[in-house]
Amino acid sequence: MDVKSAFLNGILSEEDSNFPNHVYRLKKTLYGLKKSPRAWYERLTTYLLDKKFERGGVDRTLFINRSNEELLVAQIYVDDIVFGAIFSDLAFSFVK
Repeated sequence: MDVKSAFLNGILSEEDSNFPNHVYRLKKTLYGLKKSPRAWYERLTTYLLDKKFERGGVDRTLFINRSNEELLVAQIYVDDIVFGAIFSDLAFSFVK
């Protein structure tokens, strides 16, 4: 699953302390910023951990959700998510 608006959903923590109430026009798109992938990944990680996913011990981009007999695995790579589940209902609920 390719997340087309991935970097648009990242929250950048840059702020100009001289003008905290100003809005700036960017000269580069968010895709051009070096911090965009990290900001989006951190936001996605927070979301998945809130949804009771566990982070992989060796591969920190692997997220696992286990409950009873259900298993959902999601692998994150830049703006792509590869996921699989034992039951198709669980996979469809992940997409939503």
